[in-house]
Amino acid sequence: MSVDRRRYGVIEVYPHDAECYLIKINGEIWSEVEWSPSRKMWCIQDAAGQCLTHVEHIVGQDRDQQTAIRLAKRMIVDGRMPTPEEAHEQLQRERERRELSEPFVMDVERIPVKQVRES
Repeated sequence: MSVDRRRYGVIEVYPHDAECYLIKINGEIWSEVEWSPSRKMWCIQDAAGQCLTHVEHIVGQDRDQQTAIRLAKRMIVDGRMPTPEEAHEQLQRERERRELSEPFVMDVERIPVKQVRES
């Protein structure tokens, strides 16, 4: 597996609105940090907008936006954050899997059929 050298570019943070920050490298979104009113914490999302719940426990310990932004930056550099392409591919695979999901099939026990012998 090769390391994506873009991870070591200048990471810039742009306010999107009062409750969302875009984290970009060379103008490309790599992550979003967004306030979740229901969770009452800042959620770190990948470039496709999917919440990275595998680090939720870390973000949940500190409700500070700057801490969440620093964590998102570290995740980009250390490889825990998927590249934008990986994030969008993963989202597409998840959508396709949901659309093409297997139909519900109920297992029915077979009722033994008695064989009738002619006498």
